[in-house]
Amino acid sequence: MADPNISEKVDDLADGVKNAGRSAAEGARAAGESVGDALDDAGDAAERRLRRANRRGRAAYAETEDRFESEFEGIEDTIRRNPIAATGAALLVGVVLGRFFL
Repeated sequence: MADPNISEKVDDLADGVKNAGRSAAEGARAAGESVGDALDDAGDAAERRLRRANRRGRAAYAETEDRFESEFEGIEDTIRRNPIAATGAALLVGVVLGRFFL
């Protein structure tokens, strides 16, 4: 009492499983490619942002360095014009810091 069409049904079932596996593999491959493309795009965007931040940081550093040099030169000129006052100010700062920390 075995069904004479059993072998045909098993073959149909095997074909269905085989087709489902192929379809799943194609879907996974497409999804993997999409994810890979998205990761590439995200990496490119991050690299552009980092390069932009690097340029801005360098510009800010150069500007700060220029300002510091300008201010330092101004202080140095003031000390050269008024050495006694500068010595007195340094002594006063030393005394205040000495009292504060000791």
